[in-house]
Parts: sequence; C-alpha cells; structure tokens
Amino acid sequence: MVFQLPQDIRIGWIGLGEMGLGMATNLQKYLSSQSQQEYPLTVWNRSPGKSDPVEALGANVAMSMEDLVSKSNVIFTSLSNDSAVASVYETLFNLISRRQESITFVEVSTIHPTTSSEIAERLAAINVCSSGDPHRACHTYLQCPVFGRPPAAHAAELIWVASGLSEAIDRLTPYFGSMSRKMIDLHTTNVGAASSFKLIGNFFVMGTIELLAEGLNLSERIDGIDSKAVLQFIEAYFPTPSWINYSQKMVDRSTTKDGGFTVNLAVKDVGHMRSLAASHQTSLPTADLAYRHLRNLQEEGKGNQDWSSLINVLREGPSPSSPCRE
Repeated sequence: MVFQLPQDIRIGWIGLGEMGLGMATNLQKYLSSQSQQEYPLTVWNRSPGKSDPVEALGANVAMSMEDLVSKSNVIFTSLSNDSAVASVYETLFNLISRRQESITFVEVSTIHPTTSSEIAERLAAINVCSSGDPHRACHTYLQCPVFGRPPAAHAAELIWVASGLSEAIDRLTPYFGSMSRKMIDLHTTNVGAASSFKLIGNFFVMGTIELLAEGLNLSERIDGIDSKAVLQFIEAYFPTPSWINYSQKMVDRSTTKDGGFTVNLAVKDVGHMRSLAASHQTSLPTADLAYRHLRNLQEEGKGNQDWSSLINVLREGPSPSSPCRE
C-alpha cells in the first residue's frame, strides 16, 4: 500500500535512550529521504549529548520540552519506566494548556496499562475543557509500544503495536513503518490494550529466558553433556534469533547487557506482567519464578546485568522451592 505523506506534520521526539535513539535516527533518515517532507525531526533528551548522532543527520535539537512543543504537532515519547512517562506527560499537558494547534502524542514505552489509560483520561479531560473554546485545540493520544532490542531499533527491525484513534494511526503509518519491519494495529481506542499486549509479548520472551536457563543449567550438571552441544541443538531445532542469542550468552557466561535488557528493567516489566495477570483473575507461574530469580540478582547489586544472567541464580541457588521475595 502506498501512503500519501502529510506535508504539515512536524514531529518531535522525547527520549534518546538506546531504543529511542535508534528509532529517532531511522525516523530522521526517513524524513530526509522524502523530498516533499518540509520539516526535520526535533529532539529533546534530558542528557543533551545523546542527541549528537541524530543531530548530525539533520535533526533539530530543542532547548527544552517547551521549545519542542512549540515546534511540533506530533510528539513521540520513548522513556524508561512509568514514573518517567507520567512526569514527562505532566509537563507536556501543562505546556499544551493554551495551545491552539492539535498535537498527536505517540507513547512507545513499555508501561502498565493503567498508566497509559490514566494519560488518555487526563488528555480527554483537557479536550473537554477545550471543546467550547474555538481557540483551543483537541489533542490525540496513541499508545504504540515496540518489540525488539536496541540493535533491532537501530536496524529498523522493530515490531510496532498501535492502539488509539484509527485516523491518527493511519496518518502516521508511514512514519511507524520507517522504524519497524511489522506493524500490528489492534483496531481499538482502548490505549491500555496495547500496553497489555506488550506485556504479554514480553512474557513470552521472559518465559523463553527462564526455560533456557533451567535447561542449560541442568545440562551443565550432567557428566558427558557439553553445554555447547546443547547450543548446537538449539540452533538446529529452534533456529530463532532470541533462542540462539540468549542461549549463547548463557553458555558463554556473559552477563553484560551489550545491546540487551537489564535486570532492573526486567524486574519492572515482570512486575507489570504479574500485576496484569492478578487484575484479570489469572496467574503467570513462569513470571513468578522469573521474578524471584531477577529479584535475587537485583538484591545482589547485579541490576545492570543482562536479564539472561538469571541462569546464575540457578547455578548458585537458591532452589526453586525457596519463598518468593517480593
């Protein structure tokens, strides 16, 4: 399908961490490639130096969030956790209180569905207050989390999940496509659904890591079985990048994040998974077990290691029957 690019879109980007920088870089490359696209990307990050790579590609660097808002009518946010998202949107909503032009907010972080729903409700209240004033704008909020590690973000190989107003999603689809290899539109205005979807997807990844850790740990304890032989089996029988990459790290006993995902962020995500399951009267026993292992690492001061390091909890103890430390 060929999309006609809107010429009046001015995009701002907040958050240039490992994921955000990769996405913003590809988005700016895409904007530069479109001769009919008049405006470059405008970026803002709490640590200004992180904007250098995307600035070198032609992006504008805002001096503040207020500066970014003044130059944008679409604003993407890519942030580390719920508190950061809530804080940034508190500032953004204060800044748009007198805005006469509509803004579409696109939030791509992994957050609890309650957080995304609360942001949407807050924006809806602002829009209601504006509805009787012809000089005030009506704004839109989309929740669009992404699947993939930082290397996938830099390679534009993410899987993008979209929820919110369908007209806004359709309008921005070319931009989403510049950062991803697959887009999944949930076709719902319930923005919390996309956050739930992302947690379910992350559960599958987390479950894979737990499964691999248990199996590889067992293989290491059996005489005559070389864990590298097990790795060969995984490469042959489960030839998917996630299985192979995480298995390789565990066999190599590598604990460095190195383009992966930290234990600290995993604790946040797995905690959200468990909360989501509990709120829907079900359970995720695998997530409970992984959470226990991750919390052990965190309490040992290893929160910045890659989340695949949870195999070391199995290697060293405690046993799976130990009480779960919340």
